This record gives sequence, structure tokens and C-alpha cells, in this order.
Amino acid sequence: MSPRGPGTDGPSRLARVRHSLSAWKPRIVKSLLALVAALALAAEIIEPLGNLLKEQSFLGGSFAALIALILFDAISDSESRQEADGVHVMATWHDLFRPMRETFEARHIRIDFSGFTMETLLTLLRPSLEKLADEEAHTQELTLRIIIAHLNLPMSLPGKLEPAPPSAGLPAGTLYFADSTENRERMRDAFTKPNWNELKRLLDRVRERNPRLTITCEVRESPQIPERKLYIFNQEKVFHQPYGIKDRTISWREDDVRILDTEGFGHRYGKARVVGWDMRSTSRETQEIAEHHMEWHRNLWEKLEYIKPRNPVIAEPRWVPPEVRGAR
Repeated sequence: MSPRGPGTDGPSRLARVRHSLSAWKPRIVKSLLALVAALALAAEIIEPLGNLLKEQSFLGGSFAALIALILFDAISDSESRQEADGVHVMATWHDLFRPMRETFEARHIRIDFSGFTMETLLTLLRPSLEKLADEEAHTQELTLRIIIAHLNLPMSLPGKLEPAPPSAGLPAGTLYFADSTENRERMRDAFTKPNWNELKRLLDRVRERNPRLTITCEVRESPQIPERKLYIFNQEKVFHQPYGIKDRTISWREDDVRILDTEGFGHRYGKARVVGWDMRSTSRETQEIAEHHMEWHRNLWEKLEYIKPRNPVIAEPRWVPPEVRGAR
């Protein structure tokens, strides 16, 4: 079942109003400037009109101040928009549904991802893949390149939390962090493997409905512990969602385990939960930030082509079409 939340149905009413006002402001300014120019020209040509306008102080005083104020506001607003051009600031990861839908409007779809268990990626992909599986599409190619954390080796985050012994001489309540085999097992069996199986099932449905669609999907396991979720849509938009940390207790195999978890970066850390950059921005700085993140993913992806875990979590990391799979 796909989650629903703020942002899944597009911008809010207030955002649409602000967008409309921003679009109309330049037109209003141009119209006022054209009116002033026309009146000034008419005042020079038609003497009675010129005398009347001068008597009313129409071309000076408060009217001129009003025009100056509008021009200043328009210029300032234009500059601020230019500085933020191509930068996306989202209060919730649910806002990523919209750019994901837009990504699937292309004929050649490519999605690159890096994270722990692809849980959020699968949630974002599901509605678009289900739509693609329910109708014939103009899409010609779908490429998914997914990097996930390797969970068969010790790691301290996520990891186990244990009280420091009194003999350690540390303040009361101090915790030690260490590897948790229980939590790594939970992440593997409850998230990574089911997510991969569900993604393959969705791709099977897409292939059945659109047999001419070229689908490439591969998962590579990284020894790096992810500090953020990274989404790259069609090599144009990059979205960065950092992980936080949280002290909590989980239940697994009928046991309670206290862990330091990689919690999603939430509202209490600030107003922005996801930040993005667009390669189509007119700002070179914004483009360079997007390029920086894409290069980071590309470099890691290429290294993981020949750097493999001895004991992978996902034994078959490439999606294979059902007809090829059945011919084995």
C-alpha cells in the first residue's frame, strides 16, 4: 500500500497562489511602465494634458515613489528567485512523489539511488511502476541503479547500545555503541530482501504489459555506511535526504534490543528534510552541486562493479525478465 501524506497531490493552494502572483508581477510592472511612458510622451505632445498632469503631480511625487517601490520589489524578487533557481527545499520526503512522477514522463527513465535498504525508494517508485504496469506506455527504456548498505559485516550505525559499566568512570547514563547482529538480521530479512523481491515483482508486471520496454535494474552493496539517501532523477535532478540518529528499542525474534538507529532526518532538525538541485538551473553553482552528487554516485557505482562482498545480502542483484528467467 502506498503511503499518503502532504505533498503527494502537488503544491498547496497557498503555494499555487504565490506562484500565480510571482508570474503576474512582471506583467503588472511592464504595464505600469508602459502607462508611464505613454503618459509622459502624451504630456510632451498634448499641451493641455501635460498641464493637467503637472497640476495633479501625476508624473512625480507619490506616483513616482510608487513606481520606484514596485520596480525595487520586482528587481529584488527577481534576484532572489535567480539565486534559488533550481534549488528544491522540501519539508517532507512525501514531496518527492511529484518529481518521481515527472521522471516517469520521459521516454528514457533513469533513477540512481543510494541508501540503506531502498525502503523509501520502493515506496516512491511503486505508484509510477504500477501505472506503467496497468497501461501501455510510450516509455522506451527504464534504468534503475541502486546502491544499498552491505549488512553482513559488523557496523556501529545502526548498532547496539549498552550501558557503560560503573568501572568505566563515565557519567551516569552513558551508553556504549557496538555492532548488533540482531538488528542487521532484522534489516536484511524485514527490509532489504523483501524490498528487492517487491521491486522485481513490480518490474515483472511492467514487462508483461510493455514487452518492448527495455528494463535494466541492478543492486550493488556498498561497504560504506550511508549518511544520507541520494536520489538522482534522469541525470537532471538530485535530492539529498540525510539520516539522523535515534536511541530506540526494537523487537526482533521475541527479544527487545536497544539500538542506535539511522532515523530519517525529521522536522525537529529544521524546516527542510529534503534538499535538491536541478541541472536545468540557470545558476552555475546549482548545476555544479548537482554534478558533484551525481559524480559521487557514479564513482561509487563504478567501484562496486569490481569490489564485491564475500557474502552478499542479495544473491542475485540483477533483475532478469520473466521469460529469460523461465528458460533457465
